[in-house]
Amino acid sequence: MKYRWPLFWGLMLLISVTASCQTEKSRKDNQAMEQEMGKGEFLTWGEVMRYARKGSPPPDRRVEKSDAEWRSLLTEEEYRITRQKGTERAFTGAYCESFVPGRYACRCCGTELFDAEEKFESGTGWPSFTQPLTNNVVKYEMDKSFGMVRVEILCNVCDAHLGHVFPDGPGLGGLRFCTNSASLRRIETGTNESN
Repeated sequence: MKYRWPLFWGLMLLISVTASCQTEKSRKDNQAMEQEMGKGEFLTWGEVMRYARKGSPPPDRRVEKSDAEWRSLLTEEEYRITRQKGTERAFTGAYCESFVPGRYACRCCGTELFDAEEKFESGTGWPSFTQPLTNNVVKYEMDKSFGMVRVEILCNVCDAHLGHVFPDGPGLGGLRFCTNSASLRRIETGTNESN
């Protein structure tokens, strides 16, 4: 009976050391994967949550217009989605099933947000990406509407509503940036033309 406690604490110490070694191994494995993929950095869910709670990195520039100016520049649907935080119906957006090379820019201000190489078929009915072009082009805010807690994504330059981000994506960061086609315009790589 008197030997059970030391055995118990010895076992707890062994579990703790093993878990610590596994954490260090996971960190090294992630670093090796990152180097192998040739990416300097990738955004993770933990960073998204930190940005949503404490503020996103500052953008390189800001674009601000009056409500009347936005209305004159956008279609009714684009205005409803980007300026009033609307959502297009699933499987109806122009970029839902498009996988043409290029980049996707903000419909309102033209800031380049996502690369087509990060686009994937999520099966949700909205264009989905694994990562933004840089960490400071997308703004993250907590969204508690409709009885849910989600992270809203906006253009960090002009505050246009893009959609939401979720921690169930296939990329290294495990993210799914679920966007509205009406919030984006595709720019062909190497040209100034957009669709």
